[in-house]
This record gives sequence, structure tokens and C-alpha cells, in this order.
Amino acid sequence: MASMVTGVGVHQFNQTAAEAADDCGTNSIVTSGTHGYEDITRHYNANTCGDFRAIFDHYWVKPTVQPGDRLINGVANNRGEIVADGRVVANNAASIGRHPINHSQPISIAGKTYYQTSHVGGQAFANPGGSLDVLVVLDSAGNFKYSVIKACGNPIYATPVPPPKPPVNDIQVCELATKEVITIKEDQFNPSLHSKNLDDCKEVKIQVCDLDTKTIITINEDQFDANKHSKNLEDCKEVLIQVCELSTKSIITINEDDFDTTVHSKNLEDCKDVLIQVCDLDTKTIITINEDQFDAQKHSENLEDCKAPEKLVVCELSTKKVITINEDQFDSAKHSTNLKDCESKCPIPGKEHLPVDSAMCEEPVKTPPTPPELPKTGAGDAIGAGVGLSAMGIAAYYFAASRRLF
Repeated sequence: MASMVTGVGVHQFNQTAAEAADDCGTNSIVTSGTHGYEDITRHYNANTCGDFRAIFDHYWVKPTVQPGDRLINGVANNRGEIVADGRVVANNAASIGRHPINHSQPISIAGKTYYQTSHVGGQAFANPGGSLDVLVVLDSAGNFKYSVIKACGNPIYATPVPPPKPPVNDIQVCELATKEVITIKEDQFNPSLHSKNLDDCKEVKIQVCDLDTKTIITINEDQFDANKHSKNLEDCKEVLIQVCELSTKSIITINEDDFDTTVHSKNLEDCKDVLIQVCDLDTKTIITINEDQFDAQKHSENLEDCKAPEKLVVCELSTKKVITINEDQFDSAKHSTNLKDCESKCPIPGKEHLPVDSAMCEEPVKTPPTPPELPKTGAGDAIGAGVGLSAMGIAAYYFAASRRLF
């Protein structure tokens, strides 16, 4: 992030040729230096050491100055500042070299290791109190883009410092709310509050039609309200028109500006009765009504809806009777169109598939069993003695046998 630098006094320290040679030496990226931009172009294109192009690309150094950019001679000082165009254009500067020196940090570019050292406190300089001549490129707005040390071609990384804003001029405007001429800073101008046309502070009278009273009045031009006024004075003249009043179906005369599309129609034909035939859904009869009386809940324009419903002969499942119903009364839970469903079925379990009048549907007749013959014990003496018990035994036997038959 760029840091703002204010109140900086730039002191340029001149280096001797020997000191400049020490700063570059074998640590130089371009041993012969880049004293003009043509040197950067030549070395970038030739790529003699095999790494010029990768290093310049890493530090955003272009082979030629881009359209709109400005090339300026500047100075990199021991406070980490780059000074050009009469001001500090960047700070926190650090330059790259091929070999490590005190305070340097390794940096990898295209697989090779180089060493970047801060200029703050003169850490990257042979003379810590000195400074170095540099080429500086600024964009069209004066913002720092990149820089290269002239003596050794070493690119510089730095944080751009935005150029100072130009002073804001005072301007006179018409304050629209008060109609007064006031002085403001140019960057405070708001077109909804101000006008640069000072004549807008002069009162201009206009005649308008007051739409509420239909009278012509004179107002200040800035008081005009399109909801209350019309600049067309003809709007204050009454214009009478004939309309159809929709609720009464009668033709009436009203002022044109009283016309309401929900209450009136300009088509006088709308006041004529239009009769239509419909099916009355409650009585199923065809009736004639006014078209505007049509109610879709009560009427149908399809006269077929008033025809008698189709009849249907069905088996009523609950009574097993064949009955006739309207087609729209058919309920599959109550009715069947298969009349055989009303034929009587055999009630005997296992024979339900037989007709009720089938001979096979009859119950078999059950014959009571023959009682066993009682033993004989002798002539009359035995008969008399046992008659009471025998009679009781036989009665019990037949009673039990009769119970088995039912």
C-alpha cells in the first residue's frame, strides 16, 4: 500500500565515480549501466546475460516507454525515497543485485536467486550517506511506475506516492433554494443545489392556469408545480363533453377534465341495451338478459347447458335393484352399469356362483336316525316292571337325536 509523504526536503548527495563503481561492480545487473532508455531497450532485446528480460519483467520495466508515460531523470536517496519531477514520487525503495551484501534478502526470479536491499539508511549504498542517479517512469497522471539505477542497471522496487492534488478554485454559483449568489469551492458544486448560471437567481414571473380553480394566475417561475399548474392557458377554459354514465346507462354532459374511465365512457353506444340469450344454471331454462347483467356464477352462454341430462340404467348396489338415474348422478361407489350385479346369487357357502333358482343351490334333506331295538327280558312280569324306565329312556333318546338334526 502506498504511504503518503509530506513535508519532505530532498537533499541530493553526489557520488564520486569511484563510489558509483563500488555500488555496481560485479553486483550490477547491467555492468555497463543504463544511462538512457535506449540502453534498457538494447539490453532487454539482446538479453545478453540470459536473465535481463526476466529481471526487468519482474520489476515491471518495459522494453520501451509506453504511450502516455513520461521518462524523467531522478535520484534515489538514503531515506528510501525516489525524487523526480520536483517531488517524492515513491518511498520504501529497495534495489536488486546479483550478490548478497549486508541487510540484503534473497529473491527468486525465473528460478535464479538474487538479492534485494533496502535504500533506507543507505543500506544498499557503498556510501550510506549518498544517493544514486536513476531513470524514473511516471504515468500520465504523475504516478510512479518503475525505476532503474543508471550506473548499474539494477531495477528498484518502491511504493508509489500519489501526486499532490491541484488546488481547488473558488466559484460563484446561484444557490437554488435561496436564490442567492454564493461562493463555494469548485469540488463542492452540486447541480441539485447550485447553478453556475447566476441569472437563475433572478426572479422570472410567468402566467399559468391554476388547475384547481381554473383561473389564470401569475407566479414566480421556480414556484411552478406541474401537479397544480399548466403553462397552457387554454386549460383554464371549460370543455363540455357527452359521455355514457356506466352505472345508470344514461347519456350525460360533463366537463372534460371531470372524465373518469371507471365512471364514464366516451362511447355513447355503451348506454344502449344489448340483449343476449343465456342458460339459467339454477332452473336449466334459456332466458334473455342485458349483456351487462351476465353473471358467470348464474348463467352460461352455452345454451347446450340447459338440455335435459342423459338417463342411465344402473344396478343400485345397496338394494340390488335396477334403477334409472341422470348421467351426472352416477357414483361408482353406489352404482354399477353392469346390470348382472343385481342378479340374486346362491346363499349357500361355496355355491355363490350359482343362480338362486338352480337345483344345486337347494339344501339337502336330512333323515332322522332309526332308534335301536330295545332288548327283551321276558314275559309280562318284566314288561310291567320296566315300562316306566323304558319309556323315559326312549323319550330321552329321541330328544337327543332330534337335536343332532338341527
